[in-house]
Amino acid sequence: MELKPKEGIDNLEFGLRVNDIERLLGNPDKKWTDVDDESELLYQYDNLMLRLTFYNSEDGRLGYIRCSNPKLLYEGKNVIAEKLNKVKAQFSGITDNVWEIDDYDSFETHFNEDNWLTLDAEYQRIAGIEIGVPFLNDNEYDWKK
Repeated sequence: MELKPKEGIDNLEFGLRVNDIERLLGNPDKKWTDVDDESELLYQYDNLMLRLTFYNSEDGRLGYIRCSNPKLLYEGKNVIAEKLNKVKAQFSGITDNVWEIDDYDSFETHFNEDNWLTLDAEYQRIAGIEIGVPFLNDNEYDWKK
């Protein structure tokens, strides 16, 4: 599984719709509507350790991905369970090294807005990655497709 900031993971590209994802991955192990935002449909694939969010307000397009799969790579290098600083250094070529850090006592999130990329860390190791479709401006997403 290759992480592609601003695009998705492998062939799971932002902008795909539910039918496209089901053709690629089959039926999800779990699907639900977000209780805090009824315009979001979530699909969970347990074996892939992958959660996909579709934005109903955007014609049901895939707009957000959360992954904790230990096979996740970025530029051929492992990401999950690796040291936080090592992984952040891997992203130095795509980011301007501006990370917004939130500390929740037992875990931290490191967010880079330009790439809509969040590194979730526990014990200074990456526990998961969240990526979303980037914005063109305050009101529009940058859908490549």
